[in-house]
Amino acid sequence: MSKRHGYKTLAAALLFAASGFALAYADTSTSNGKLSDSDSTFLQQAAQNGVAVTQLGQMALNKSSDPKVKQLAQQLVDDQNKTNDQLKSLAQAKQVTLPTDATSDAQKQNKKLQGESGSAFDEAWSKAVVSDHQKAVKTFTQEGKDAKDADVKKFAQGALPGMNEHLKSAQAIAAIPAARDDAMSTAMKASTSSPMEAMPAAMPTASGANDTPAEAGAAADIKH
Repeated sequence: MSKRHGYKTLAAALLFAASGFALAYADTSTSNGKLSDSDSTFLQQAAQNGVAVTQLGQMALNKSSDPKVKQLAQQLVDDQNKTNDQLKSLAQAKQVTLPTDATSDAQKQNKKLQGESGSAFDEAWSKAVVSDHQKAVKTFTQEGKDAKDADVKKFAQGALPGMNEHLKSAQAIAAIPAARDDAMSTAMKASTSSPMEAMPAAMPTASGANDTPAEAGAAADIKH
């Protein structure tokens, strides 16, 4: 083998090795480097949702006297704190700055709920939890399918089971006043749909009280 041929072979081998190293580095930088815009936006939205959920839970613990509401509120706070910790660690590793406040819509909702009390608060609160969780489940489900970063996808998928359980619990609480209202509405419609049927039947008149002279005479003849 000539020296020139040997140099070419060595150069080709070095080029192949360099190409492989470049590909490996590219894969590493994609998984460990900065996230795509869509994944970064998801983490930021997840942080805002986490703040809103925690605030809703704390509010119900302070304002509600319903055991079921308070139980769900405590679950929301406990589970969301764990999710928030995971999210913060993930965001730090991915170099994403997370917001510390809920969205303006969530803040308006919380302000409105603060003005409610008693059963009205419980009803409005459970409906708010249902609405917020339905939106969050949709967002997390989509990210669990489409996330470009494997760690972000794993986080989204891992949070879904707990969110779905909270959604079911909130729906069950919200259904109680809804069923009560439906029953009352049905009863009201039944009582007002046929007012004539509710009126007592006309009382029979006394015999001969309103008879004409001819009818009275006929009656007299019969008696005779």
